[in-house]
Amino acid sequence: MTSTVFITGASGCVGHYLTSQLIHRSDMELHLLLRPTSQLRWNPANHSNVVVHYGNMEDLSSLSSVIPNMDYIIHVFTDWSDGPYATLLNVDRTHDLFAMADPNRLRRILYFSTASILDSNHEPLDAAGKWGPGYIRSKYQSRIRLPDHDFYDRMVTLYPTLVFGGDDHHPYSHISAGLPNYLHYMKYLRYISISGAFHFLHAHDIATTTIHLMTADISDSHVVLGNPMIHAKDALSILRDQSGFRSWFQCPIPTKSLITMADWFGIRIGDWERYCIENPYFTYRAVNPSSFGLPTKYPTLESVIQDKAI
Repeated sequence: MTSTVFITGASGCVGHYLTSQLIHRSDMELHLLLRPTSQLRWNPANHSNVVVHYGNMEDLSSLSSVIPNMDYIIHVFTDWSDGPYATLLNVDRTHDLFAMADPNRLRRILYFSTASILDSNHEPLDAAGKWGPGYIRSKYQSRIRLPDHDFYDRMVTLYPTLVFGGDDHHPYSHISAGLPNYLHYMKYLRYISISGAFHFLHAHDIATTTIHLMTADISDSHVVLGNPMIHAKDALSILRDQSGFRSWFQCPIPTKSLITMADWFGIRIGDWERYCIENPYFTYRAVNPSSFGLPTKYPTLESVIQDKAI
């Protein structure tokens, strides 16, 4: 039996990895929402199980006869702007899209948020709602509203940590696109060590996990996506090795010193940036494909850096 899957954000980094895996599934019919100006790096016309709907999240009226026929909704789309527009699309229109589904047909909604709005216990982080930029505040507001949604019991909310990925067939994530610059600056940063810890995951592995969670029987509907935690000092060591700018010593830099140094150079630090500097440990109970017995293609920081280098 063929399942119908509605996907937003297919033209982005994660969306490309997701659709490139799903288009080969003969048991799924994919419906993609794309802006008329969006470009995929594969041709939908070459796949009989793909239907493209041109439109945008601002006006969902054209989808009133489409969404009720969907078995699954995978909502990857995110507006990254800093202002009311992000709230309109990431909160109001997102919940409107979910509400259009047929309760007698819908099986599951997979909704992409961000780990930035969670504390280490996976509860909404008040600081994100107060001080985060528009994109983060809107994701926080949407998370707060989720329990009131009629389809909340059919939702799996995905919280990616730092996202790597991109090549000739997939757009680069923001982090991978800037990786050459990060490695270049290691000639200056190789002598310092900073506190903190974080998670990351390659978009290929995000797609693998998402597809598994479409039908998996899980106990927690709020899932943080990431490889095991890595300390900032270890990440800097890896970056030094990968860049070729090695050093025999590192000077520890206290987090408060970063704020003082910013003041010296006249760099304005907002409330959200200050919060992140003062609370540098972004750690969660993160999962990746290996958590479900599946292969993780990029399990280490070295592997995602080398993938970008290739």
